[in-house]
Amino acid sequence: MTSTPPETLLVAVCGAHMRGMPLEPQMRQCGATFDSEAQTDDSYRFYALTAKDPIRPGLIRNAAGSGAPIALELWSITPAGLGQLMTMIDTPLGIGTLQLSDGRKVKGFVCEAVAAEADAEDITALGSWRAFMASRAQPATTK
Repeated sequence: MTSTPPETLLVAVCGAHMRGMPLEPQMRQCGATFDSEAQTDDSYRFYALTAKDPIRPGLIRNAAGSGAPIALELWSITPAGLGQLMTMIDTPLGIGTLQLSDGRKVKGFVCEAVAAEADAEDITALGSWRAFMASRAQPATTK
């Protein structure tokens, strides 16, 4: 028995591909449309990968369970559009399955664990890419 492939699926983004961020045009180019906001369950660590421009986030599931919920955007995209998007993704990022706080599992951006070991800042405590970017925009305080 064959099943009809779904017309669209949800893909989770957590950083540079979010609305208003530098790589949002890639989402639009692939025919994706914003669906809703969500968050991961608390098994993820979140990193700022500083080796590329623009800097990107790295979302890594932590087997030890010492993570936090991370804010996401869910975008509706066709399977063909997701395939096109995947050709634009550079290492150490990829597409994998994310566990959401409401129990759903969706495809989304994930990061190779090795990226957290070099040129990465752990930003898990901030809980979102927008919070991280806002913290970078604030002038440093002097004493």
